[in-house]
Amino acid sequence: MPRNPQFAIRNLQSTTRLLFLASCLLLLLAACAPQPLTVTREPVTLRLVAADSCGPLAEELAASYEEAHPWVTVRVEVFNSSVSEQTLRAGGADLALLSWLWETTGEEPLWSQPFASDGVAVIIHPATPFAETGLAHLQGIFRGQVQEWGGMVLTVVSREEGSGTRAAFDSLVLGNYDVTPTGVVMPSSEAVVEYTARTIGAVGYVSTLRVGEGVRVLPVEGVLPAPATIADGSYPLSRSLYLVATAEPASEAREFAQWVLGPEGQTIVGRP
Repeated sequence: MPRNPQFAIRNLQSTTRLLFLASCLLLLLAACAPQPLTVTREPVTLRLVAADSCGPLAEELAASYEEAHPWVTVRVEVFNSSVSEQTLRAGGADLALLSWLWETTGEEPLWSQPFASDGVAVIIHPATPFAETGLAHLQGIFRGQVQEWGGMVLTVVSREEGSGTRAAFDSLVLGNYDVTPTGVVMPSSEAVVEYTARTIGAVGYVSTLRVGEGVRVLPVEGVLPAPATIADGSYPLSRSLYLVATAEPASEAREFAQWVLGPEGQTIVGRP
């Protein structure tokens, strides 16, 4: 028996109406459902000061942190360690990356945390006629007691007062003695490398993070400065680098410090 065409049309209209109502209901429910909360962070500027030897590492850490935290701008200024500490104490920075911590009297103690291992590399002009050195030999050279070697006059190249690398070298090599007054004093690691590279007989020192081209690095007591020998302390001129603040960091400074000391920051610190 043939179906009633009008019934079929009414049935189709009814079904279409129901589907439309169901769709509207689903859209309404979706609109009423809780939506993911999007939090917009307020822009923040973090001020860092870094010792000369920490400069390149500070810049690399800052760039990586900004990439992972786009609401943060990290400003880095580079001085020697002493000036960086003074800038921090004066409120000119939120955090400092220092290569030496001085014992100070009459000042509030600083919050500090080692964040990297470093070595003081002894560098020479490639033509300087010795292949290795030792602590006693270095002390003799930098005190002015050993002024020539293999018929070649030696030139001592040192950093300025206030340099953390100089403080480490003086402590580990010279002890209570002063560097010879005939030594050449340079204001930065880059200047030490450049002078040593162009001066036959020059003997200087820089952070292993600042060794440049044109110089030769000497083993000290038979050990070359390398990540493994610095980390285990077998290289005699090993030291720590420090993350420093006037008090335990808070807010963005705390987040940055935790990031540097955590896996992401330490991956950058540990790159060769």
